[in-house]
Amino acid sequence: MAQRIESDERLAITYRLTISDGRSPEDHARDLAVEQSVEIPFECIPDEITDRGIVGRVESIAPVPNQEKVFEVVISYRSDNTAFSVPQFINVIYGNISMKRDITVTGLDLPPLLLEAFGGPTFGIEGIRAITGVFKRPLACTALKPIGLSLKKLASMAADYARGGLDLLKEDHAMADLAYHPFAERIARCQEAIMRENASSGHNMLYFPMISGGFDEIEKQAEIVKSNGCKGVLIAPFLIGADLIRVLSRRHNLIVMTHPAMTGAYYCDPSHGITMEVLMGTIFRVIGADISIFPNAGGRFSYTAQECRNVGEALRRPLGKLKPAFPCPAGGMTLDRMAAMAENFGSETVLLIGGGLMQQSSDLAKSAATFMEAIEQHFEN
Repeated sequence: MAQRIESDERLAITYRLTISDGRSPEDHARDLAVEQSVEIPFECIPDEITDRGIVGRVESIAPVPNQEKVFEVVISYRSDNTAFSVPQFINVIYGNISMKRDITVTGLDLPPLLLEAFGGPTFGIEGIRAITGVFKRPLACTALKPIGLSLKKLASMAADYARGGLDLLKEDHAMADLAYHPFAERIARCQEAIMRENASSGHNMLYFPMISGGFDEIEKQAEIVKSNGCKGVLIAPFLIGADLIRVLSRRHNLIVMTHPAMTGAYYCDPSHGITMEVLMGTIFRVIGADISIFPNAGGRFSYTAQECRNVGEALRRPLGKLKPAFPCPAGGMTLDRMAAMAENFGSETVLLIGGGLMQQSSDLAKSAATFMEAIEQHFEN
């Protein structure tokens, strides 16, 4: 991934600073720019480093309207400061300053060279639609859970969801290589049940197992997924490492659905972190996510409808030559929320209802079919 090239193309990062120590916004901005690039005292920076533009550069400082002591600061960095690698890219955006208070990343302006280096989604919306054969409506998805069930029961549930006509079945993010249902056998049993049901019903539900092994297990798990005919995987980038998106997408040619576990530490505090839009929208898309799950308004998590719409827009808006990715609003969604989700996010969306389908009926195939009917009726109208 890393490219040994030099480039003075710059990426610009917008930060929102909340100042409470009496220092000027200019001082804060300069310190931030240095911290995120050369990390030495300002007066010790060699002229040659400054002349080559390697130090972060403060581009603008502006007060945020109607917010006392809050400023929007734009700082640019040379693209090659990222080494064109996922870990260093994230490090440049928010590495050391994540340990400081009251700094929020609210925007990224990425130059063509950086976008080309990361490449974005391998499949994206168009590629996933081609595989599923669904082109005019949102994709319907549910989750295989809970942990602790027998392999027989999990396979039966998977078959029921396929019989009901769902498009995608992703595993719960807690569905690791557990003693209750070991990874290899679980994937084989569930995928076999799905393929059998797809053949019988004429449906084409895809199954995305959760990859969550240690570093020395990831390749083996990916090979197990592929050998069983699965087209994609679920991963939690902030549990297993964000660069795994790229590895699974490029090396293994798998659709990558990302789960937001642990990301909440970055956006629950509005005065500190990385906004949902930037993290699960722009960053995850740039580094290769095809589908990005995020907590939606109106469910178990307390985010506004606008915050969630912003994530969807970041995943789909024009961004160089990158393919748009599917937003997947989730987190306690139910069938009575389906119309609102469809209204908020439109047809280019994966609608995920997990436990809500289990609540709807003990007959999971019936619940899945009801979900599909609701989507089809809404988008026919």
